[in-house]
Amino acid sequence: MKPIPIFQCMILSFLTLSCTNPTVTSEKKLKSKPQSGEIYTEEHRELTPSHTEKKSYVRGQILVKFKDGTDEQAIESIQKELSLKTIRVVHAPNLYLMKILNGSSVESVMKRLQDFPEVAFSDPNYVVTVH
Repeated sequence: MKPIPIFQCMILSFLTLSCTNPTVTSEKKLKSKPQSGEIYTEEHRELTPSHTEKKSYVRGQILVKFKDGTDEQAIESIQKELSLKTIRVVHAPNLYLMKILNGSSVESVMKRLQDFPEVAFSDPNYVVTVH
C-alpha cells in the first residue's frame, strides 16, 4: 500500500475542520440583525431562528399563483374584490407578488383566495436569508 503524502493529509484535515460549525458561532448568527445583502423592508418582521417552525415573511405582501389560462380581467377582478395591488409579476404569466391594501392579514387573504377557482395557490412573501 502506498503512503499518503503529507500535503494531501493537510488538505483533507483543513477541509474537514472548515466544514464544521461551532455552536457558539451559529447562535451568534441567529441572534444578529439582518446583514447587508439580505432582503427585507420596513414592514419586515424580526427574523426568527431557522430551527423553529415559525417562518418570517413580509407583512402585507402575498404571492398568488393563478391557473394557466386565467385572463387579466379575472385577475383584476380578484384584486379589486380583495383590495390587492400587483407589485410585480414574479414569473410570467401566472405568479404575482401583491400588496394587501386594506390592512387584512396575509392569512385571511390566503383563506379568501382559496374560494376563487382561478387561483392555484397563495403563499406569504417569505423572507429567505443565506448564511
